Amino acid sequence: MTRKLRDRTYATFEGGEGDPSLGGVCKGLLSEQRSSWPELGQAYDSLVATRYRDIACNGFSVRLLFNPGRAVNTTAVVSPEEVRERPCFLCAANLPVEQKCVLYRREFLILVNPRPVVPLHLTIAHLDHHPQAITGHMEIFLRIAADLGPGFITLYNGPRCGASAPDHLHFQAVPSGQMPIEREIDGRKGFTPVVPRTRTADVPVLRVAGLGREVILIEADDAPSMASAFRVYARGLAEASVPPGGPGEEPMLNAAASFDGKTWRLLVFPRRAHRPEAFYRNGDGRVLVSPAVMEMAGIIVTPAERDFDRLDAAAIESLYREVSFTHG
Repeated sequence: MTRKLRDRTYATFEGGEGDPSLGGVCKGLLSEQRSSWPELGQAYDSLVATRYRDIACNGFSVRLLFNPGRAVNTTAVVSPEEVRERPCFLCAANLPVEQKCVLYRREFLILVNPRPVVPLHLTIAHLDHHPQAITGHMEIFLRIAADLGPGFITLYNGPRCGASAPDHLHFQAVPSGQMPIEREIDGRKGFTPVVPRTRTADVPVLRVAGLGREVILIEADDAPSMASAFRVYARGLAEASVPPGGPGEEPMLNAAASFDGKTWRLLVFPRRAHRPEAFYRNGDGRVLVSPAVMEMAGIIVTPAERDFDRLDAAAIESLYREVSFTHG
C-alpha cells in the first residue's frame, strides 16, 4: 500500500472471521465523510429536499426523483475520445483530497458517492485502471454482494449503457429495498427460461414478463455456478444484440446482485440503446433522462424539474421500450 493510499484509507476489509460487517464499516465511512468533507456533507443535506413521485405503469411502477445534483452524471459525455482526454476520476491519484475509502480485499476502493441518488450510495472502484466489464469479474461482483449482506444491493453499469467511467472497472451499491424492481420480482410468476439448463449447469436463467422492459433473473446458492450461467447468457446476448458492438466487446447490459445469506439473486437488464431519442433533442423537446442500472430497476432520476413534472406512465413505458433489448 502506498503512503498516499494509506493516508486516505478509513478502514480495511479482508473478509476474515474477525472483521466487522462490511455494511457497518461503510456506514461508519459515510458518517466520517459527512463531517470531514464539506462537499459531501452538502450533497447529503440536499437529499432531504429531494422530490419524488411514484408512477403506476402498465404492470409495474417507477419512482421518479428530481435530483439536480445528478446532472453531471446524467449528461456525461462518454465517447472514447472524451474519455481518453480527461483524467480518470476513479483512479486513486485523482480522487478529491478529502475522499476516504475502505480498502476492500486489497483489490477495490469502496467510496461514498459524492453525488448520491439515495442515502449511503457507494462506488466500488478497482485499484487498477482496467476497462469496465462484468463478464470476467462476476465472481467478485457476487462476493461484494455477499460481504455487504442482505441490507445492500450491488449494481453494475455497462460501458455503453450508463457507466460514467467506462475506462475504469467499478460497481455501485445502495441499501436494499429502495428500487421498485426488488419487490416486483418477488410478486411475479410464470418465468420463462431463456437458456437451456443443460448449458448452465442446471442454474435457471429466466425471463421475467410484464415489467415493461426485458428483465433476466438468475438465482443460485453457488456463486461460481451462477457466474458461469451468467457468462453463457452474456455470450448469447452478444451474438443476438443490435447493435452488436466491436469484436470482443461486452453486450450492452446493466446488472444488480443481492444475497440473502444463502442465495444470490442476479437481475440483468439487456440493452439496445444508451439513451432515448428524446435525450438528444433541442429545446423543450429534450428529456434529460439517461437510463442506467437504477433507472432500469425503477428509480428514474431527473435533474431537470420540467421533466420531473411532465413525465407520465406513457412516457416511461416508451422510454423502456426504446432502450431495452427484447429477446425474440
